[in-house]
Amino acid sequence: MTTSSVLAVAWRGLTSNMLRTFLMMLGVVIGIAALTVILAVGAGTKQKLEEKASQMFAEAPITILVRKPGGGFGRGQESSVDSAPPTLTSDDAQAIIDEIANVETVAPTQRQSQVPVKYRDASATTMAFGIVPEWQTLRNYNLTEGEFIDQEDISAGKRVCIVGQTVVDELFGTASPLEETIRVEGTPFIVKGVLAPKGSSPMGGDFDNRIIIPLSTFSRRLYNVNHLSQIVIGLRDIERLDATVAEIEALMDDRHGIRSPKDRDFQVRKAEQVVAFAGQTGRLLTVFLGIVAAISLIVGGVVIMNIMLISVGERTREIGLRRAVGASQSDIEQQFRAEALLVTLAGGAVGVGLGGLVAWLLPIVSEVPVAFSWMAVLLAALFSVVVGLVFGVQPARGAARLNPVEALRSE
Repeated sequence: MTTSSVLAVAWRGLTSNMLRTFLMMLGVVIGIAALTVILAVGAGTKQKLEEKASQMFAEAPITILVRKPGGGFGRGQESSVDSAPPTLTSDDAQAIIDEIANVETVAPTQRQSQVPVKYRDASATTMAFGIVPEWQTLRNYNLTEGEFIDQEDISAGKRVCIVGQTVVDELFGTASPLEETIRVEGTPFIVKGVLAPKGSSPMGGDFDNRIIIPLSTFSRRLYNVNHLSQIVIGLRDIERLDATVAEIEALMDDRHGIRSPKDRDFQVRKAEQVVAFAGQTGRLLTVFLGIVAAISLIVGGVVIMNIMLISVGERTREIGLRRAVGASQSDIEQQFRAEALLVTLAGGAVGVGLGGLVAWLLPIVSEVPVAFSWMAVLLAALFSVVVGLVFGVQPARGAARLNPVEALRSE
């Protein structure tokens, strides 16, 4: 039989029982729709994480983090100041800006996690940062109201703070926090400003659940420490990033008496490493969810195989008549394989359409990022063909092996 003849016979077989055909398609539709949405959301999440990381570190392509000797990238980074090794200091920050020509700005920073804050009867736990005014530009933060910390606040060690939107929501609800007094670790602070919302960080944290305090106030009044958690660095020429990193590492090695990189008590992190990590996080999420969608496709394929096996049993007389008028085993097998393929392709097309509609609606009804691409369509078509070919084999072979005489005797 020609290909067109096989497809025509397969089409008639499918349309003769629409309920059976719909049930076979349903599993594929659900699986392909899920795969389409997952790929779109995964691509959107990866893109958003990379964009957020790029924006966050655009003005500060280098960050020096305190690190326990022997730790690797991702271990012991940005430690809370009360538990961090006391090896990174403001003198290091000053030496970097004095001796590295390409360094334009530095922002020595202290950081403490799980900080209790309270306003009247409301309380919350947040991340506290001790900063200098340059930190605002280097970390690309804006305010929705109020003023940022200035040099006068640093010099006088004022008990003022800037709060993130999550802190505002938990302590003040819809009321303005400006000029209100909150307690940080039991110490009263006047709210001077509110940070503009940023959402989640590339590492999965909350950029808005934080409180910003003058560095001098943080170190003297709250935790009584002189060492730093990190040094944020802005450059004059971003094209000289790698060379500048090498210079900073050499300078820090000399100042800290480091003879081998593995013994370093600091970690120089480039912004591009954070962007790459953010992209990797998005890809891992897509892979994980893609596995879930693939499992649903396999389940759909099993459903197709089972319904087709039942269909072979119901159509034995039809198969016998076709064999009696000259159809070969190969013709029968091709017919049922074509039916499975047509069902999965049709299900794939409907699934892509449904998944595309859901992906289009998601940003409208939620904040889920979506980036639809033709790759999703190509993968859906490929999966549809594979499912049809794999799960249509056994029913097709079973139909082809029926004895024509016994098939004609069946009722």
